[in-house]
Amino acid sequence: MAVAAKYTRFLLDEFDFSGDSNKLTVASTVAVLRNTGFQAEAETSQAGLTEASIAQEGYYTGKGAGFIEQEINARLGTATAVYLAALFGTNIAACPAYVTTRTWGQQLTINMPVAELITLSSNWPCSGELLRGLRLTSVATQTISGIGALASVDFGAQGTAGGFGYVFTQVLTGGASPVIDIESSATEGGSYVSEGTATPAAVGVTVVPLTGTVDRWVRLNVTSMGTTSSFVIVGIVALSGVSY
Repeated sequence: MAVAAKYTRFLLDEFDFSGDSNKLTVASTVAVLRNTGFQAEAETSQAGLTEASIAQEGYYTGKGAGFIEQEINARLGTATAVYLAALFGTNIAACPAYVTTRTWGQQLTINMPVAELITLSSNWPCSGELLRGLRLTSVATQTISGIGALASVDFGAQGTAGGFGYVFTQVLTGGASPVIDIESSATEGGSYVSEGTATPAAVGVTVVPLTGTVDRWVRLNVTSMGTTSSFVIVGIVALSGVSY
């Protein structure tokens, strides 16, 4: 059954601009390299480099830090680390999520037609890869106020070439540096082992490289609250050879 597009989320670093957006497009293309030679009976080609981007459309909602217009504008052409995530089918817990590994704001367009809402659009080319992963938090954004493991997600197969974990920390209340372990197991109720750890000292995105074998069942486990009383995260894991 088809899924309604309202079940979409747009994350930009520590911000969730889903409610400010009404259209999101993820595009991945591979260049076609022509290699047709003499005496050929038809055109031949081979795959070239991959190009990808995320495009967003939505509404102007106000001015100042934390509002979508200012945060996009601050990232136009920036050389600092910027991470975007596009989540689809968020009506299920382990929904697909596309994460930019390196990107920058290419364009911000603001439209102000009289008698209509002010709208804006932005485009984010990927200067690295656009990785497909799965969301590990069981709800849109997980509010955590104590230690313990979150629900595990089935990737359907074991990965043998590592991957990446992305922890989008949106709120840290009363402190910093909770310890969030990314763990995997061969079975849902089996023995989980650590694959990498995120310790966010501030809001933003923590990237956790994963190496070697990662089993098919993956979860987040909060082993320490640090100095925080609570925090809000979205966790995404991408496994090489499995989800991308």
